[in-house]
Amino acid sequence: MPTRLRIATSVMTTVVAFSLASTAAAAAQTTVECGLFRDYAAPDPIGMTAGSITFGLNGSPEPIAPDATLVPPADTVLPSLQGGTPTCLSVTRDAGTITSLALAPSGTVSGAVVLVPDLFGPGQDAYVIADRVFAPVASVIANDGLAALIKTAADSGSTFSVTFQIDLTSGVPTSFTATTSFSGQVTLEASGDVRVGAATLPSAVVDAAARAKLTEAADLSVPATVVVDGVGTLDQSSPGGVAIDVTLSVTYTTPSVASPTPSATPTPVPIELPNTAAAQDAAFLKPAVAVPLILFLTSLLIAPIWRQRQR
Repeated sequence: MPTRLRIATSVMTTVVAFSLASTAAAAAQTTVECGLFRDYAAPDPIGMTAGSITFGLNGSPEPIAPDATLVPPADTVLPSLQGGTPTCLSVTRDAGTITSLALAPSGTVSGAVVLVPDLFGPGQDAYVIADRVFAPVASVIANDGLAALIKTAADSGSTFSVTFQIDLTSGVPTSFTATTSFSGQVTLEASGDVRVGAATLPSAVVDAAARAKLTEAADLSVPATVVVDGVGTLDQSSPGGVAIDVTLSVTYTTPSVASPTPSATPTPVPIELPNTAAAQDAAFLKPAVAVPLILFLTSLLIAPIWRQRQR
């Protein structure tokens, strides 16, 4: 084979190999999946049996390659975590198949909060966040912090976000931060609770500063916007198994006061005084006309008499 042809063939082979490697690398993507997972089946590299895992309450099963990498302690703790406790996993997928699983230090679940009746059985309702996290309604109502975050988001149709910090030795959350916000007209309830639009803030989470702002908005009859931030830790002695510190940020827009319209200043009407000069002229004119007339009439009367005397 000529030298030039061998070089060209070698270059082409290298380019093709590099292109295939780049395509394969681009196909593999790593994301963090946080929240509930279920129906976990570990892969079997010896028997070359694929495993599977389903993320969320209504997700579809995803295959795990038989030779997938399960980074410890994920290989041992995943079976005990499935079905309830939220956790965070770093997941690498290649062409739709999971090739690697590892615990992630943190992750966020964000989305709508939906009230699902009878999720755990008749009368056992639950709030479900983005299909990844659930909270029994009874636990939410019993915990003012959960009610201020989850129930208000559900009632107002607002987005709720929660970020978990994960213990990398067990996969169990150690703490979390959460937030939601909503707006509406403010109503101060007799119980001390504060209603903002369709959401109700429990009295226990409304501090003095927030209550003052909400009272001002109620007095002005203007809508207020409330941002609820919560920091929580696992605490089995607290309702729902979590202790939460809640902070409220309240804002509202003061209605603009219209400036008074200045009243029109009436234009003075000029007073027309009688033309006394003309009247005086007329007065002087009348005698001037009357005197010749009298003289003329007098001459007519006197003339005959005068002629008779002359005779």
